[in-house]
Amino acid sequence: MQGAVAVDFGATSGRFAAGWLEDGQIRFEVIEQVPHGAEEQGGKLFWNIGAILDLTKRAAAYAVSRFENPTVGIDTWGVDHGFLDKAGNLIQAPICYRDPSNLPAFESLKPYRNRLYELTGIQHQPFNTICQLVARRREDPSFPTSVGTWMILPDLLAYLLTGERNHELTQASTTQLLGLDNLWSREAFEIAGWPLPDLEPSTPGRLGGPIQDGVHIAHVGSHDTASAVCGFGELGDDQMFLNVGTWSLLGCVIESPLATPEAESAQFTNERTVDGRVRFLKNIPGFYVINRLHEELGLKCSVPEWLAGYAAVEERIDLVHPDFYNPASMLETCASMVSRRPKSDHEWAGLALSSLTYTIARQPAELGRLTGRRFTSLRVGGGGSQSRAFCQSLADESGLVVYAGPAEATVLGNLAMQFLASGQIGSLDDMKQIANRSSQAKVYQPQ
Repeated sequence: MQGAVAVDFGATSGRFAAGWLEDGQIRFEVIEQVPHGAEEQGGKLFWNIGAILDLTKRAAAYAVSRFENPTVGIDTWGVDHGFLDKAGNLIQAPICYRDPSNLPAFESLKPYRNRLYELTGIQHQPFNTICQLVARRREDPSFPTSVGTWMILPDLLAYLLTGERNHELTQASTTQLLGLDNLWSREAFEIAGWPLPDLEPSTPGRLGGPIQDGVHIAHVGSHDTASAVCGFGELGDDQMFLNVGTWSLLGCVIESPLATPEAESAQFTNERTVDGRVRFLKNIPGFYVINRLHEELGLKCSVPEWLAGYAAVEERIDLVHPDFYNPASMLETCASMVSRRPKSDHEWAGLALSSLTYTIARQPAELGRLTGRRFTSLRVGGGGSQSRAFCQSLADESGLVVYAGPAEATVLGNLAMQFLASGQIGSLDDMKQIANRSSQAKVYQPQ
C-alpha cells in the first residue's frame, strides 16, 4: 500500500502518524507520541535535538516497514533553528524560543520595529528568529560570520537525515526576516547584523532527497500552523481559523500581505500558507497558560476534566500581557492580575477558561475591521478543539458558531501535502476537497 508518515513536533510533545488515501479521504493513525521539552544547560534553554532526531528516524523506519515508496514530512513550531559550521556540522542544539536572552535582543530592535513590519509584516515578538540571531551576535560579535549557515528546525532535521539544505516558505515567514515578496529581506538581515542566506525560501509540495533506501523527504508546510490550516481544507471568506495548542493562532487566509500601520498596531502577523497566500493571524497564548496552572495546582485529573468542572468567576485576564511569556509562577502571575484570588481548583479552572476565551473572542472584531470581512463562524483545530467546555465558552463569548475539528488538523495537512508532492493528489484544489472530506466538525452554537 502507498502511504506517508507525518512527523509533528509541538513545544511539549512529538509524534508521528501513518496515513494513506482511501475512498477519496485521508485516513491515518498516530503510531507514537512522546513528551519533550527544553532543557537548561549552562544557563540556556536547549531543545534535545538527539531525542527529536531519533523520533524522526523511527518514523522513517516505520514508513519503510509499512508502505511502498513512502515519504516522510516534518512540521514543528516556528522560529527555532540550529547552526552549522562551514563543514556542515551541527554546532550545538537549537536554543528554545523562551530563552531569556531573547528579551534584551528584542528591546534592542525597538528603533527598527516599524521598519521591520513594513518589510516583513510580522508581529513583534521576543521569540522571533531575528531576535534570536541578534542575541547570538550580542553574545559573540564574530558568530554571524564564523558559522556556515542556519536552518529552522524542520529543515535542519531534514538536512541531518538527507544532507540537503532548504528553507521552507511557511517556516521562513515566521522569522521576521522574510520580505513581503517571499524572498529574504536584505534590509532586515542588515538590521539583525547577519549575512543574507545563500538559499532563498522554497514552496512546499515537492519531494526532497532520500532519508534511506525506500523513503524520501516530502517538503510540507513545515510550520505546524501552516499544516493545520491546510488540514482545514477550503475556508470561506466569512470563516476564521483557530489552531489551539500551546499557542492559539487565530486568523483568516488572505491573498497577499496586509502590512499596514493599523495591522501592526493590532499585533497581527502575515505568515504564509502552503499555496503562497497569507495566514493573517495573531499569536495568542493558548493552553500554555492553562497547562502551567494545571501543573502548579498539582491536579491528578486531566486538563479537559479540570476545565469541564469549572466554577464561574467574574474576573477575566487578558492573556496577551507580556508577563505570561515565561513567568516563574503562573499561579502568582494570574493572582496578581485579579482583585480576588481563586479559592478552589474549580475557580482556577473558571478563571483559566474564561480568560482564554475572552482573550480570543476579542480578536474577530479587530480582524474584521482590518480585512473588511464579516465573520460568522470559527473553525477550531488542535488539541483545544477536543474540550467541550472551551469550545462552548468560545462560542458564547464570541457570538460565533464554532466548528470544532479536526483535532489532528496539523497531521491531516502534513499528509495532504505529502500526497500532493508524491503525485497521489493531482492539484491543490483536489487536496482541499479531500481534506474537507477527511474530517467531521462538531458544531457549537452561541448560547
